[in-house]
Amino acid sequence: MYNNIARWAGLVVLVVVLAGCIQPAKDDAGPDGATNPPVAPPQGADGAQLPAGYAAQQFVLSRGHTPDNLQVWYEQPSDFDRLQGFSYTNTGGIPCAGFLLSAFTNGVWQPTNGALACASQPVIQVLASVGLFATSSGTPYTIVFGRADDPAISAIGVVYSDGSNANTPTVTGGFLLVKPGIVGANVITAIDSLGYTVIDNIPQTGAS
Repeated sequence: MYNNIARWAGLVVLVVVLAGCIQPAKDDAGPDGATNPPVAPPQGADGAQLPAGYAAQQFVLSRGHTPDNLQVWYEQPSDFDRLQGFSYTNTGGIPCAGFLLSAFTNGVWQPTNGALACASQPVIQVLASVGLFATSSGTPYTIVFGRADDPAISAIGVVYSDGSNANTPTVTGGFLLVKPGIVGANVITAIDSLGYTVIDNIPQTGAS
């Protein structure tokens, strides 16, 4: 009888321990497992909803550019941050692309990092740039971003310096790839809808 009591007591302890270890699943988990705040429309100081591209527009203006036809084609949470990709045309008619990282602070999104890249001429096939950023948790990422103005280009592929590779479809002509860590982009290629490479090595444009 003593053995039976001991076995039941052990089973109760095991169930209690397991119950304490099992946690509810977290939605919107970031790359580091952190729970992300909702990606909500930006709001002004009076609580009024701002246009979807407001934060990106303000970022571009702060860099001395006046954006025309600005389009935000990427918006995803990353840790406790929001990452946006966008494209626009500057006052000289030059196509540009950029990214903006914002942190959720005191109930509002505050820009923390970003970069812009512009082509050297008004008509281009594709513009690609490589940059780095760190999220609020301190996690570093490598980002490849840009725009494809040639309608034959439907995806972008990247071969990184660590030997890995990735690809992504273009969205409204824009593209953005994010990779944890600090690596180089050895080759960036343009791919058509049939999966054929149409540009073997896209020149990388410096970002600022």
